[in-house]
Amino acid sequence: MMKQLSLFLFSLLLFSACSKDRQVAVPAYVCVPSIQHSPGDPFVEGSSQHNFEDAWIAVDGQIIGANNLPTTLAAILGEGPNYNLSIYAGVPSDGISTHRIIYPFFDPYEINMELEAGRIDTVYPNFQYNDEVEFFIVEDFENAGVAFGEDRDDFADSYLEKQTDDVFEGDYSGQMLLDTAHWECYVGTSFRISDLQRPNTATSVFLEMHYKTEEVISVGLIAHYDNGLPDEIFIKGGVNPSDGWKKIYFDLTEDIFTLNAARYTLILRAAVSDFEENVSPKVYLDNIKILHF
Repeated sequence: MMKQLSLFLFSLLLFSACSKDRQVAVPAYVCVPSIQHSPGDPFVEGSSQHNFEDAWIAVDGQIIGANNLPTTLAAILGEGPNYNLSIYAGVPSDGISTHRIIYPFFDPYEINMELEAGRIDTVYPNFQYNDEVEFFIVEDFENAGVAFGEDRDDFADSYLEKQTDDVFEGDYSGQMLLDTAHWECYVGTSFRISDLQRPNTATSVFLEMHYKTEEVISVGLIAHYDNGLPDEIFIKGGVNPSDGWKKIYFDLTEDIFTLNAARYTLILRAAVSDFEENVSPKVYLDNIKILHF
Protein backbone atom coordinates (compact mmCIF):
# COMPACT_ATOMS: atom_id res chain seq x y z
CA MET A 1 0.00 0.00 0.00
CA MET A 2 2.81 2.40 0.94
CA LYS A 3 4.58 1.56 -2.32
CA GLN A 4 1.46 2.42 -4.32
CA LEU A 5 0.98 5.69 -2.38
CA SER A 6 4.59 6.69 -3.00
CA LEU A 7 4.20 5.98 -6.71
CA PHE A 8 1.01 8.06 -6.78
CA LEU A 9 2.66 11.02 -5.03
CA PHE A 10 5.68 10.84 -7.37
CA SER A 11 3.39 10.81 -10.41
CA LEU A 12 1.44 13.77 -9.02
CA LEU A 13 4.62 15.80 -8.50
CA LEU A 14 5.87 14.90 -11.98
CA PHE A 15 2.55 15.96 -13.54
CA SER A 16 2.65 19.25 -11.60
CA ALA A 17 6.20 19.99 -12.77
CA CYS A 18 5.32 19.22 -16.39
CA SER A 19 2.22 21.41 -16.16
CA LYS A 20 4.34 24.33 -14.96
CA ASP A 21 6.76 23.74 -17.83
CA ARG A 22 3.86 23.88 -20.27
CA GLN A 23 2.56 27.23 -18.99
CA VAL A 24 2.72 29.82 -21.74
CA ALA A 25 4.41 33.11 -20.83
CA VAL A 26 2.07 36.07 -21.11
CA PRO A 27 3.61 38.67 -23.44
CA ALA A 28 3.55 42.42 -23.24
CA TYR A 29 2.31 44.31 -26.29
CA VAL A 30 3.77 47.31 -28.10
CA CYS A 31 1.41 49.32 -30.30
CA VAL A 32 2.61 51.73 -33.01
CA PRO A 33 -0.38 53.52 -34.59
CA SER A 34 1.61 55.70 -37.01
CA ILE A 35 5.03 57.13 -37.81
CA GLN A 36 6.02 60.78 -37.84
CA HIS A 37 9.01 62.52 -39.38
CA SER A 38 10.53 65.74 -38.04
CA PRO A 39 11.75 67.55 -41.15
CA GLY A 40 15.02 69.41 -41.26
CA ASP A 41 16.09 72.10 -43.70
CA PRO A 42 13.80 71.77 -46.77
CA PHE A 43 16.49 73.31 -48.99
CA VAL A 44 18.71 70.36 -48.08
CA GLU A 45 16.27 67.50 -47.52
CA GLY A 46 13.46 68.52 -49.85
CA SER A 47 9.93 67.33 -49.16
CA SER A 48 9.14 65.73 -45.80
CA GLN A 49 6.34 63.63 -47.31
CA HIS A 50 7.00 59.90 -46.97
CA ASN A 51 5.18 56.62 -47.41
CA PHE A 52 6.28 54.58 -44.43
CA GLU A 53 4.02 51.54 -44.33
CA ASP A 54 5.71 49.38 -41.68
CA ALA A 55 7.15 49.48 -38.19
CA TRP A 56 10.00 47.23 -37.12
CA ILE A 57 10.21 46.87 -33.34
CA ALA A 58 13.11 45.68 -31.19
CA VAL A 59 13.13 45.11 -27.42
CA ASP A 60 16.55 45.14 -25.76
CA GLY A 61 18.19 44.80 -29.16
CA GLN A 62 16.12 41.85 -30.37
CA ILE A 63 13.70 42.37 -33.28
CA ILE A 64 10.29 41.09 -32.13
CA GLY A 65 8.65 41.63 -35.51
CA ALA A 66 7.61 43.94 -38.32
CA ASN A 67 4.15 44.70 -39.61
CA ASN A 68 2.00 47.16 -41.54
CA LEU A 69 0.88 50.27 -39.69
CA PRO A 70 -0.98 50.47 -37.42
CA THR A 71 0.49 47.47 -35.67
CA THR A 72 0.61 45.78 -32.27
CA LEU A 73 3.37 43.24 -31.64
CA ALA A 74 3.91 40.88 -28.72
CA ALA A 75 7.11 40.77 -26.66
CA ILE A 76 8.07 38.00 -24.22
CA LEU A 77 9.59 39.82 -21.26
CA GLY A 78 12.70 39.10 -19.27
CA GLU A 79 13.21 40.15 -15.66
CA GLY A 80 12.29 43.80 -16.36
CA PRO A 81 10.41 45.93 -15.64
CA ASN A 82 12.22 48.51 -17.84
CA TYR A 83 13.18 47.72 -21.42
CA ASN A 84 14.90 49.53 -24.28
CA LEU A 85 12.60 49.86 -27.29
CA SER A 86 13.96 50.61 -30.76
CA ILE A 87 11.52 51.31 -33.57
CA TYR A 88 12.48 51.51 -37.24
CA ALA A 89 10.51 52.90 -40.18
CA GLY A 90 9.89 50.39 -42.96
CA VAL A 91 9.12 50.65 -46.67
CA PRO A 92 8.42 48.28 -49.57
CA SER A 93 11.66 48.15 -51.55
CA ASP A 94 11.35 48.97 -55.27
CA GLY A 95 7.57 49.11 -54.88
CA ILE A 96 7.37 45.35 -54.24
CA SER A 97 4.87 44.69 -51.45
CA THR A 98 6.47 41.37 -50.52
CA HIS A 99 9.94 42.91 -50.13
CA ARG A 100 9.87 44.95 -46.93
CA ILE A 101 13.00 46.59 -45.55
CA ILE A 102 14.06 49.01 -42.85
CA TYR A 103 14.48 52.54 -44.20
CA PRO A 104 18.22 53.04 -43.62
CA PHE A 105 18.47 56.83 -43.50
CA PHE A 106 16.53 57.47 -40.29
CA ASP A 107 18.00 56.97 -36.85
CA PRO A 108 15.92 54.46 -34.89
CA TYR A 109 13.41 55.90 -32.45
CA GLU A 110 14.63 54.75 -29.04
CA ILE A 111 12.89 54.90 -25.69
CA ASN A 112 13.32 53.21 -22.31
CA MET A 113 9.97 52.28 -20.84
CA GLU A 114 8.26 49.93 -18.44
CA LEU A 115 6.49 46.98 -20.03
CA GLU A 116 4.05 44.69 -18.26
CA ALA A 117 2.82 41.25 -19.25
CA GLY A 118 -0.69 41.40 -20.68
CA ARG A 119 -0.66 45.19 -21.09
CA ILE A 120 -0.63 47.20 -24.33
CA ASP A 121 1.73 50.18 -24.38
CA THR A 122 1.41 52.67 -27.25
CA VAL A 123 4.41 54.44 -28.76
CA TYR A 124 4.33 57.33 -31.24
CA PRO A 125 7.77 57.33 -32.91
CA ASN A 126 9.14 60.49 -34.48
CA PHE A 127 12.10 60.06 -36.82
CA GLN A 128 14.94 62.24 -38.05
CA TYR A 129 17.55 61.70 -40.73
CA ASN A 130 20.92 60.37 -39.63
CA ASP A 131 23.54 63.13 -39.55
CA GLU A 132 25.67 61.34 -42.16
CA VAL A 133 22.97 61.19 -44.85
CA GLU A 134 23.80 63.13 -48.01
CA PHE A 135 21.26 64.33 -50.57
CA PHE A 136 22.80 64.24 -54.04
CA ILE A 137 19.64 65.12 -55.96
CA VAL A 138 16.62 66.98 -54.62
CA GLU A 139 14.40 67.87 -57.59
CA ASP A 140 11.12 69.39 -56.42
CA PHE A 141 10.61 71.52 -59.56
CA GLU A 142 10.32 74.69 -57.47
CA ASN A 143 13.56 76.27 -58.71
CA ALA A 144 14.66 77.58 -62.07
CA GLY A 145 15.66 74.82 -64.46
CA VAL A 146 15.16 71.07 -64.21
CA ALA A 147 17.79 68.48 -63.23
CA PHE A 148 16.76 66.22 -66.14
CA GLY A 149 17.95 68.40 -68.99
CA GLU A 150 19.49 65.65 -71.13
CA ASP A 151 17.02 64.68 -73.88
CA ARG A 152 17.79 61.11 -74.97
CA ASP A 153 14.88 60.39 -77.34
CA ASP A 154 14.38 61.36 -80.98
CA PHE A 155 11.71 63.99 -80.35
CA ALA A 156 12.53 67.61 -79.62
CA ASP A 157 9.03 68.18 -78.21
CA SER A 158 9.13 65.39 -75.60
CA TYR A 159 10.97 66.36 -72.43
CA LEU A 160 10.51 66.84 -68.68
CA GLU A 161 9.23 70.26 -67.69
CA LYS A 162 7.69 72.12 -64.76
CA GLN A 163 3.90 72.44 -64.70
CA THR A 164 1.08 73.70 -62.48
CA ASP A 165 -1.91 71.67 -63.77
CA ASP A 166 -1.51 68.82 -61.28
CA VAL A 167 0.83 69.50 -58.36
CA PHE A 168 1.67 67.20 -55.46
CA GLU A 169 2.81 70.02 -53.18
CA GLY A 170 4.28 73.49 -53.53
CA ASP A 171 3.73 75.48 -56.72
CA TYR A 172 5.10 73.05 -59.32
CA SER A 173 5.53 69.41 -60.19
CA GLY A 174 7.22 67.84 -63.20
CA GLN A 175 5.57 66.47 -66.33
CA MET A 176 7.03 64.17 -68.97
CA LEU A 177 5.59 65.48 -72.25
CA LEU A 178 4.56 62.88 -74.84
CA ASP A 179 1.74 62.09 -77.26
CA THR A 180 1.09 59.77 -80.17
CA ALA A 181 3.19 61.95 -82.48
CA HIS A 182 6.01 62.16 -79.94
CA TRP A 183 5.48 58.77 -78.36
CA GLU A 184 8.57 58.56 -76.15
CA CYS A 185 9.99 60.79 -73.43
CA TYR A 186 13.45 59.61 -72.41
CA VAL A 187 15.50 61.98 -70.25
CA GLY A 188 18.62 61.92 -68.11
CA THR A 189 20.25 64.17 -65.57
CA SER A 190 22.24 66.97 -67.15
CA PHE A 191 25.11 66.27 -64.73
CA ARG A 192 26.98 63.14 -63.69
CA ILE A 193 26.52 61.50 -60.30
CA SER A 194 29.53 60.16 -58.42
CA ASP A 195 30.91 59.15 -55.02
CA LEU A 196 27.67 57.49 -53.90
CA GLN A 197 29.42 54.80 -51.85
CA ARG A 198 32.51 54.54 -49.71
CA PRO A 199 35.36 52.56 -51.29
CA ASN A 200 34.67 48.82 -51.40
CA THR A 201 31.60 49.21 -49.20
CA ALA A 202 27.95 48.71 -50.19
CA THR A 203 26.60 51.65 -48.22
CA SER A 204 22.95 52.49 -48.77
CA VAL A 205 21.87 54.40 -51.89
CA PHE A 206 18.18 55.14 -52.54
CA LEU A 207 16.22 56.83 -55.29
CA GLU A 208 12.88 58.22 -54.09
CA MET A 209 10.11 59.98 -55.98
CA HIS A 210 6.44 60.85 -56.02
CA TYR A 211 4.52 60.05 -59.18
CA LYS A 212 1.07 60.15 -60.75
CA THR A 213 0.97 58.66 -64.21
CA GLU A 214 -1.16 57.23 -66.99
CA GLU A 215 1.80 55.32 -68.44
CA VAL A 216 4.56 53.11 -67.05
CA ILE A 217 7.66 55.05 -66.00
CA SER A 218 10.97 53.20 -66.23
CA VAL A 219 13.84 54.19 -63.96
CA GLY A 220 17.50 53.39 -64.43
CA LEU A 221 21.12 54.45 -64.59
CA ILE A 222 23.76 54.90 -67.24
CA ALA A 223 27.09 53.75 -65.83
CA HIS A 224 30.07 55.74 -67.15
CA TYR A 225 33.40 53.96 -66.79
CA ASP A 226 36.94 55.21 -67.02
CA ASN A 227 39.74 53.63 -69.09
CA GLY A 228 37.75 53.75 -72.32
CA LEU A 229 35.14 51.19 -71.28
CA PRO A 230 31.73 51.61 -72.95
CA ASP A 231 28.77 53.04 -71.06
CA GLU A 232 26.31 50.55 -69.61
CA ILE A 233 22.54 51.14 -69.39
CA PHE A 234 20.94 49.59 -66.31
CA ILE A 235 17.14 49.58 -65.84
CA LYS A 236 16.27 49.29 -62.16
CA GLY A 237 12.52 48.98 -62.52
CA GLY A 238 9.53 51.24 -62.85
CA VAL A 239 6.12 52.34 -61.67
CA ASN A 240 2.72 51.39 -63.02
CA PRO A 241 -0.12 53.79 -63.86
CA SER A 242 -1.72 55.39 -60.81
CA ASP A 243 -4.83 57.55 -60.45
CA GLY A 244 -3.41 59.38 -57.43
CA TRP A 245 -0.03 60.55 -56.19
CA LYS A 246 2.17 57.80 -54.73
CA LYS A 247 5.73 57.51 -53.46
CA ILE A 248 8.23 54.79 -54.29
CA TYR A 249 11.64 53.87 -52.88
CA PHE A 250 14.23 52.24 -55.15
CA ASP A 251 17.11 50.58 -53.31
CA LEU A 252 20.16 51.08 -55.54
CA THR A 253 22.68 49.86 -52.98
CA GLU A 254 23.68 46.54 -54.55
CA ASP A 255 23.30 47.92 -58.08
CA ILE A 256 25.77 50.75 -57.53
CA PHE A 257 28.18 48.39 -55.76
CA THR A 258 28.01 45.87 -58.62
CA LEU A 259 28.25 48.40 -61.45
CA ASN A 260 31.16 50.14 -59.71
CA ALA A 261 31.29 52.93 -62.28
CA ALA A 262 33.11 56.23 -61.97
CA ARG A 263 29.99 58.27 -62.70
CA TYR A 264 26.27 57.77 -63.38
CA THR A 265 23.39 59.42 -65.21
CA LEU A 266 19.93 58.94 -63.73
CA ILE A 267 17.44 58.18 -66.51
CA LEU A 268 13.63 58.24 -66.74
CA ARG A 269 11.55 56.94 -69.62
CA ALA A 270 7.83 56.88 -70.47
CA ALA A 271 6.16 55.88 -73.73
CA VAL A 272 2.67 55.93 -75.23
CA SER A 273 1.08 52.48 -75.00
CA ASP A 274 -2.14 53.15 -76.96
CA PHE A 275 -1.83 54.44 -80.53
CA GLU A 276 -5.49 53.93 -81.49
CA GLU A 277 -6.43 57.43 -80.42
CA ASN A 278 -4.66 60.77 -80.51
CA VAL A 279 -3.78 60.76 -76.83
CA SER A 280 -1.46 62.82 -74.65
CA PRO A 281 -1.02 60.72 -71.49
CA LYS A 282 -0.36 62.57 -68.27
CA VAL A 283 2.91 61.59 -66.59
CA TYR A 284 3.68 63.60 -63.46
CA LEU A 285 6.67 63.47 -61.10
CA ASP A 286 7.78 65.28 -57.96
CA ASN A 287 10.35 65.19 -55.17
CA ILE A 288 12.95 63.09 -56.99
CA LYS A 289 15.83 62.39 -54.59
CA ILE A 290 19.02 60.37 -54.42
CA LEU A 291 20.17 59.76 -50.85
CA HIS A 292 23.32 58.01 -49.68
CA PHE A 293 25.86 57.83 -46.85
